[in-house]
Amino acid sequence: MQKLLAACAAFAFCLLTITGLCEPAQAAEVKTGVGLSEHVLKAHTENWKYSYGSYGQLRNGSRYTDCSGLIKSYLWWTGEKTNPNSSLMQVPGTGSGMLSSAKTKGTINYSNWSSLPRTHGLILFQPGHVGVYVGNNVGIDNRDVGYNMKKEPVFGRAKNKWTTWFKLSQLSYPTTGFVTYDGNEYYYENGEYAIKTTRTIGDKIYTIGADGIITGSALTPAAQALQAAALAQPTENKPTTAAVQQTVAGDPIPDDVMQAAEAFLAPVQK
Repeated sequence: MQKLLAACAAFAFCLLTITGLCEPAQAAEVKTGVGLSEHVLKAHTENWKYSYGSYGQLRNGSRYTDCSGLIKSYLWWTGEKTNPNSSLMQVPGTGSGMLSSAKTKGTINYSNWSSLPRTHGLILFQPGHVGVYVGNNVGIDNRDVGYNMKKEPVFGRAKNKWTTWFKLSQLSYPTTGFVTYDGNEYYYENGEYAIKTTRTIGDKIYTIGADGIITGSALTPAAQALQAAALAQPTENKPTTAAVQQTVAGDPIPDDVMQAAEAFLAPVQK
């Protein structure tokens, strides 16, 4: 009897999964430095207001945060029409607390631009205030009552200079690979996006500007040679896209798969 129940349960689960009626549980969203950068850029574009102690609550059609609340609003985000949920993730209440809990941090030397890593989503700190580094020498913060959202250079500020950068412990930051921010593509190496260079990755050569944005790509000479050789093949030897699709769509179920399914269902049918 137990075997029969187990077989029925297994079959029901497989059937529901195949038909899409039973989906696997979704993993919690991973919060990233790039995601935080997109979030604060959105807040700046929408001109969120400053209110001490707020973290993105909606009031009369506008959202309100203080400086650290701007960061929390990303971690606790629930959607365009709802208020952030502070129970979603634990995070220190103040910018100073965030800095204290950070494992990776550094001092900003205004005589040396390389003292600030080229990493989207770093937290910028000065005593009593925090903001977010979004790359290309730009920081975004919710400043104060009457000032609200600001988007300004990091190097070149006349006053109220950031003193420290750090990685927020609750975020995942890029290491190596492609990322997209504000519709532009960047390539990261060892935790920083590359600038003013070219990189050969796979079968393409990428051109990267001074701001880190990938401005173009071209096939490597080897890839171009392979492409030329493929184009030189006689047309009759090339399978068409329609033929490939028809083959895939018309493939019969293999006999061994059918036999395994029949063996699995046999105890249920008795």
